[in-house]
Amino acid sequence: MKKQLLIILAIMMTLAGCQKKTVDLKAEWESLYSRTEAAFDMAQTPDEQDSILTNMVDSAYLLLSENIGAPYSDTLFTGVYYLLSQEQKQGLFAIMPKQMLEEEVIEQMHQVFLKEIATSANNPYTDIVALQPNGEELALSDLVGQTDYVLVDFWASWCGPCRRLIPVLKEIYAGQPKGRFQILSRSVDRDEDAWRKALEEEQMPWPQIHEDGEKYNGSDLYGVTGIPTTILINKEGIIIARNPDEAELETILFGEE
Repeated sequence: MKKQLLIILAIMMTLAGCQKKTVDLKAEWESLYSRTEAAFDMAQTPDEQDSILTNMVDSAYLLLSENIGAPYSDTLFTGVYYLLSQEQKQGLFAIMPKQMLEEEVIEQMHQVFLKEIATSANNPYTDIVALQPNGEELALSDLVGQTDYVLVDFWASWCGPCRRLIPVLKEIYAGQPKGRFQILSRSVDRDEDAWRKALEEEQMPWPQIHEDGEKYNGSDLYGVTGIPTTILINKEGIIIARNPDEAELETILFGEE
């Protein structure tokens, strides 16, 4: 009997030693954020700043993946959600406790994420319709199939990264072989005047449409949670890439000649 008790005690001690150490998630995140902020201020170039932010997001993801469902994990998740990659979001949703997944804000995020997954590479495109500057409707389906590829660009006049992407797209657009691809810029501006002003400033030589958040609301259909978001669709109506970078886009468009 004494031997059995000693064996049970030894097992219990072993299990206790294997248990995950309790983490104060809020304190860990505040410390990480503080270190990131200090490093960001010392960074000399935009590339260094991007690297620092990427490291912060990766560290936050690791914290969440090891402590999902713990106190403060819901707050941290919603706080960094829009910085996470699609793969990171998918990984966290997969291990998230049911009770946390059913929280109102997180459930809404999950529903949008499912639309993002449904409109990622290798899936059929979803048609969207909105108004052109002349007030007439234009559908994405009016363009798909007319060229080898169509790039849908969700953007806004107030979005700095969106505006910086436009010259890049102009250069690629101007250098393409005839009929290679078309661009459809879909503004999510709620201020129509600001959208029209940006069109005058940017002079983009491809079709423009504007959603109003009510009847015309294509960004919801594509699970867009941040801009710019770009969707590349081939002639057969299949999504080839979601948010391809410049190099990837040029490889797809010009590497198959």
